[in-house]
Amino acid sequence: MNWMEVSIYTTTNGLEIINGAMVKLGINDAVIEDASVFEDFLNYESLNWDYYDEDLTEIKDIESCIKVYLADNKQGKELLNEIYKIIDELKSEKSIDMGSLRVETKILNDEDWANNWKEHFKPFIVSDKIVIKPSWEEYTENDDGKIILEIDPGMSFGTGQHHTTRLCIEQLIKHLDKDMEVLDLGCGSGILSIASLLIGAKHCTGVDIDENSVRIARENAKLNGISDSSFTLYQGDVTVDSQLREKIGYNKYNVIAVNIIAQIIMGMSETFPKLLKEGGIVIASGIINKYLDEVVDNFESLGFEILEINHREEWLSVTARK
Repeated sequence: MNWMEVSIYTTTNGLEIINGAMVKLGINDAVIEDASVFEDFLNYESLNWDYYDEDLTEIKDIESCIKVYLADNKQGKELLNEIYKIIDELKSEKSIDMGSLRVETKILNDEDWANNWKEHFKPFIVSDKIVIKPSWEEYTENDDGKIILEIDPGMSFGTGQHHTTRLCIEQLIKHLDKDMEVLDLGCGSGILSIASLLIGAKHCTGVDIDENSVRIARENAKLNGISDSSFTLYQGDVTVDSQLREKIGYNKYNVIAVNIIAQIIMGMSETFPKLLKEGGIVIASGIINKYLDEVVDNFESLGFEILEINHREEWLSVTARK
């Protein structure tokens, strides 16, 4: 499959506004290029530079840009049209300097993209129990019976390397048992769903707004020998699609895993009590410290008891019980 790289040129002030607009469209991953970041890093008071590569000075002259990646298919082209509409609306906003708001697109080949980062994705251990390994790597050191989770994320979010995913998996290991039903909202590459089933969950349902993620999650499940009967996948948005919520099932799940960002977690949180069994838990990750109190207040307002708050560097997860 080919991909569209969509570059939107703006100002430093415009980056957050545009990124927020992309998140509302369900586009949660972006590459941001901003000259001010380099300036701040170079002039950071606690750092005393003896030398830096002069080629880096070119970064100071770049036009700030946010890049997103869309599948080169019908859904991707529909999203691209929505991006153009948003940019046209922003061009009429005169109170903030948002720069040129120029949009450029180019086609990337999936295989070429993948080969650029595969060399950096090596097997690694999560919580001393699970080894996550890419499908193209061998792992021969499993003398103590660790669970092997094989993954090929393509261009879908989720290799397991990110702190937010590790936080989720650690909580799944702690709270799951063999009789449980798990719901993975924003399943991406399917890594949390697959981890849940390999740990011993009875059944997992994965949901993602992106049709490509659903396809990749299904392929990764097969890599791990997981049958269709134990892993159900849906494409759609649970916050707006009542028919999708009916299919997923109310009062059904022991665990909901959601690894996105705080704003989206809170945006979909009203569905959690409806989907969970009494006593069921939510494992929510992708939260940064500035939004922690908001997430906690949001959960408590819905009747949840906060069980744990865990962190890795700047990232936090919240585990809460209905």
